[in-house]
Amino acid sequence: MRRTMAVLVAAVPVIAISWGVSGLAQAPKAAPKAAPEQEVTPPEARYWVGATTGAGVMAMGGLANGGRPSMGSLMKMATQGIPTASQTLELKLGSTLAPTGEPEAFHTFPAGAQVNKPIYLQTPEPGKSSPGTPGTYKQPKGQITFYWGCGEKAGPGQPVVLTFDKLMRGENDPEVQALQASVSARGVRTPTPGNSKTYGDWPHEDRKKKNRDLEATFPIGSTLAGPHSIQGTYTPKIDFTLPADRTFMEPVKYTSTAVQPSGAIAVKWNGQARATGYSLGVMAPEKVDDESANFVMWSSAERPATFIQMEHLTPAEVKRLIELKAVLPPSTTNCAVPAEVIKATKNGSLLMFTAYGDEATFIHPARPADPKVTWDQEWFTRVSFKSIRMDMISPEGVMDMAAMSGEGTSAKGKPDPSLSDEEYCAALAKQEADKPSVADAIPGGRLLGRFGRKKEAPPSDPRCANLKKK
Repeated sequence: MRRTMAVLVAAVPVIAISWGVSGLAQAPKAAPKAAPEQEVTPPEARYWVGATTGAGVMAMGGLANGGRPSMGSLMKMATQGIPTASQTLELKLGSTLAPTGEPEAFHTFPAGAQVNKPIYLQTPEPGKSSPGTPGTYKQPKGQITFYWGCGEKAGPGQPVVLTFDKLMRGENDPEVQALQASVSARGVRTPTPGNSKTYGDWPHEDRKKKNRDLEATFPIGSTLAGPHSIQGTYTPKIDFTLPADRTFMEPVKYTSTAVQPSGAIAVKWNGQARATGYSLGVMAPEKVDDESANFVMWSSAERPATFIQMEHLTPAEVKRLIELKAVLPPSTTNCAVPAEVIKATKNGSLLMFTAYGDEATFIHPARPADPKVTWDQEWFTRVSFKSIRMDMISPEGVMDMAAMSGEGTSAKGKPDPSLSDEEYCAALAKQEADKPSVADAIPGGRLLGRFGRKKEAPPSDPRCANLKKK
């Protein structure tokens, strides 16, 4: 009997092995050894370029971008009306290095950018970032009324009203709870004075006059494609080349902004080939004074969204927000602003539109193929793209400044066609004379009128052209 038991016990390992082979039972396998992680040394310098195309009111952005427009371009704008689009840049350089001597850095652009000299990046003076002394604190008064979602009518549970004084006293709990599902966005992480040992940026006030005679307005038709070079006393040399498809995005153009019978405004636009997503917003000031401020705010998100509509976001962040239904997918080409929001709009209300774009990133040197070799990065560059538009909005509709200044259809339409030719053309001439110009739209613009008068344009209607020939 002992011998029989011994044989049975000795056979157990054999049976277990045979089962493992046949798949009936399998002994646990040893876990494979994890591949060694490559050691990475962060870059000494980080550089960010924010490229923005502006339309609507934002088409004026090129005048305040830090470069000096030529007198010729100013005269052209003064005589031909408000521009239809602008192209602007932000440049930010951060380094872990101390400068060798005076901190300075320059960005040299490709010829197609139409920048006449390297742009100087200025380092802020310590203690100058927040001038002035803090005044006496005053508890804010007023409220913000939140709406969200595309549609002719506001959705259930809207609006949510946050009152400043209740917030300070902790009495806004129901409203705060309603906004618990709100979505915030993670903007592009850019160099700042706080996260850099040495820092420089542009535009700036050019206190050292190193951008004297700089012309960097990036006119429509200019391109960022081509070789870029950044050199300075606190950064390794940064060289990168943008391909032809990584330049300013196309301007945002609305195909329709029709007021609906409900009072809502249906906004339709041309899709952008490089857009990663879209976001619309309305900011309508009901009351703004020294003591209080009441705002109505709306977002195209399907849920409360508290992020800034027009900031730069990475494509990965936009994808995350689309999944959270906080940003519209790039296939979207229409959205209605609810009637309740439009009813609250008054003078100064703004319709904001952002087409988030793609990006280009560069790291030098390239990652070593051998994971045992440390990836010692020298510099990292990110170029972010977006196209934005801002227009005045009211219950009467969306005011297109470019169209009102002669670049599109008149906001009021053409005069009554039943009028006689003389009456029709006189009314049309008055409309043309009443259109705003750059002189009306920019500070000091009236001064431009002293250097040139608006040239007489050819009649914009065949009836008037024929009348002029008689």
